Amino acid sequence: MIIRARPTCVRRSWSTASDYISGQYWDEQNQRFNWKNVPYLITDTKEGRANFIAPFVLDPNDSNRMLVGGASLWRTNDVKTANTPDKGPEWRPMKDPAADLISAIAIAKGNSNMVWVGHNNGDLFMTTNGLSPAPKWTKVNATATPLPNRMIIHITIDPSDVKTVYVTFGGYSTGNIWKTADSGAHWTNLAATLPQTPVFTLTLHPKNRKFVYAGTEVGIFASEDGGSHWSPANQGPNNSAVFDFAWSGTTLFAATHGRGVFKIDLPSAVPAP
Repeated sequence: MIIRARPTCVRRSWSTASDYISGQYWDEQNQRFNWKNVPYLITDTKEGRANFIAPFVLDPNDSNRMLVGGASLWRTNDVKTANTPDKGPEWRPMKDPAADLISAIAIAKGNSNMVWVGHNNGDLFMTTNGLSPAPKWTKVNATATPLPNRMIIHITIDPSDVKTVYVTFGGYSTGNIWKTADSGAHWTNLAATLPQTPVFTLTLHPKNRKFVYAGTEVGIFASEDGGSHWSPANQGPNNSAVFDFAWSGTTLFAATHGRGVFKIDLPSAVPAP
């Protein structure tokens, strides 16, 4: 299943079918797109209150659950349900609107209650009861080490330690990767030696959390010490913008803007027995 998001739609695709799941549908009688009623509607999409590329994530612990960000954070627990002109996946808000639109979402692997949400203006929130009908959210960027007030692009929760979180930012400036080891009480800037460029994505090696990979506007940078030091990857996408990562075992796939997808096997990152 492939899902794409835009400010006016969330579209779900299979090899043989494609449909909208955010409440938009094709009205055969009137030959135009129309909108379903609540709860089969993300009202933010109807009102255009979302980023052009709206963030969405499937829960890594339950593939029937999806979160989508607009002005509010929306949740469905039946994302695979069949669509009809008046029904489909049911959507309900789980976070009220803040000062700006939602730009990034992360759910902890192994703990669906742990959810982090970033916004266009750099605001960052987290909850430890994300499965609740009305989760309690805590703002975590107003700390002793304040984070940049720029667009949050990506959030990565360490699957082996949910207190450790990496947050990446946009903007042609320094300080676009930050790390916390205590759920946001304190932050460390990991990007002091990186180029002053947006960081679109970040991932950890599935077998060794100290091996960190950052996808930036000018290619991939790798760290073997949790982000303290970085080196450029001079193969594959080279200096192309890298927007997303995916793992298959110890093989890392990198999706670029305009140069396709590259892969590299990284078994050497696995600690010796």
